[in-house]
Amino acid sequence: MQQNELKAARKSLAMSQAEFAERIGVSRVLVGQMERGDAPITDRTSTAVEMLLAKIKIISDVFSVRENPQGGYVVVRGTQFEHDHPTAMYWGQSRLLLYGVFSRRDHAYRWATALKTSDSPRNTRRLLREREADARAREQSQDAAKSE
Repeated sequence: MQQNELKAARKSLAMSQAEFAERIGVSRVLVGQMERGDAPITDRTSTAVEMLLAKIKIISDVFSVRENPQGGYVVVRGTQFEHDHPTAMYWGQSRLLLYGVFSRRDHAYRWATALKTSDSPRNTRRLLREREADARAREQSQDAAKSE
């Protein structure tokens, strides 16, 4: 398996590097290194990826715009998976991810359209900044709780 095949497999399952790494039993850092070509892809990893691809099938992967309770609009990605299960005829899972928050409806629809056509969808810069601020605040509150 080549690095571009590994990344394509992860993208086809609509998984982040962290989720993908957890499912195949390696670290997120190693997945990133393998995708960049900085680390070799072992036979064990190739087999784990092939088994994961055989177990999971994406039923739908859709970007949509929804109204926000605060009065704005949000762009979300809804993904439905079908998993191979030994005792059930069908076993599925849905995941909803937030990709952007907008005050204008036309901006939200433009972003959703851009994400649909993108090979590598990403969050808005505003959302990334908000998540980083939330993570810093959590770390500070955890540090404060430990020091007490």
